[in-house]
Amino acid sequence: MAKDPSKTEKATPRRRQKAREEGQVLKSQDVPIALSLIAVSISLIFYLPFAFYKLKEYLYYTLSQSAFHDISLLVLTSGYVFLILILPIFFLLMVVGVLGNVVQFGFLFTLKPLVPKFSNVNPVTGIQRVFSLKTIFETVKSSFKLLIAVGVGYYAVTHVLSGFSSLSFIPFDQQVEFLARNSVILFLTFGLLSIPIAGVDYLFRRWEYEENLKMSKQEVKEERKQQEGHPLIKSAIRRRQREIAMKRMMAEVPKADVVITNPTHYAVALKYERGKMHAPKVVAKGVDNVALRIREIAVENGVPIEENPELARALYESCDVGDYIPEELYRAVARILARIYRQRKRI
Repeated sequence: MAKDPSKTEKATPRRRQKAREEGQVLKSQDVPIALSLIAVSISLIFYLPFAFYKLKEYLYYTLSQSAFHDISLLVLTSGYVFLILILPIFFLLMVVGVLGNVVQFGFLFTLKPLVPKFSNVNPVTGIQRVFSLKTIFETVKSSFKLLIAVGVGYYAVTHVLSGFSSLSFIPFDQQVEFLARNSVILFLTFGLLSIPIAGVDYLFRRWEYEENLKMSKQEVKEERKQQEGHPLIKSAIRRRQREIAMKRMMAEVPKADVVITNPTHYAVALKYERGKMHAPKVVAKGVDNVALRIREIAVENGVPIEENPELARALYESCDVGDYIPEELYRAVARILARIYRQRKRI
């Protein structure tokens, strides 16, 4: 739980990611336990006939005369039967246990939870944990589990004992079947009863997890600053980006075919390459001081300057640098470019 009363804000995505990297994830131990009990119960229903068949074969073999003539073969056969009977259940428990955790928090590998923490050996912290809500919840849950185990165990034992007296009068196969059936029922009962326990435990763990991740308003502010950067740094970065963009734009002015001006407030540089462009493109534009600098560069590099206030303003307002001019301005720009091309041919 959040021990600091000031931590009232929900955890940010960055805070959640950091907690996950440190091994702090939403996890209930009762979920894989419940899944394992259910999985084992269901698997035993289908697996026990095969297991009894193999066990019967093994017993017939061990009681035969041939088994005692080759002790090494008997040992190998015993090991083989043991693996056949145990490995499938063991493998199933392992897979279900892993899946029970994966469905809760996904795949995660970290060694940080193994690093010793001073808070774990701090006596003050230890006393606080003893009287915490988590400890009370664990105590109540364990007591409830014990009551269920005692109740189910008592019912199972009394049910088995009631039919135990008649077991001596039935064949061995039926005795084993009786015990196996009741064992499966016992496993399945525990599994079904563990589902609501796992559900309650998961809800508590989720609430506890969210409480532990809560942040104060100051922490949220600091994290936002770290992600977005200091305002002065951000301003400097934006200024530098504008400078780079301006230099790149001015470097395109000498390559322009014409600069259309207001003549003093607006300047738009256009470039057109026949066969490569479907329309003239704006390679630079600006107002006031930027417009003045565009005209100066154009004069220095011999780029024609065309004074057309209405067209200059229309181009500036409708296009960004890198855009092709709109269709409604084709004719006006085409007349200017055609005149410039004719003048170049005369020269």
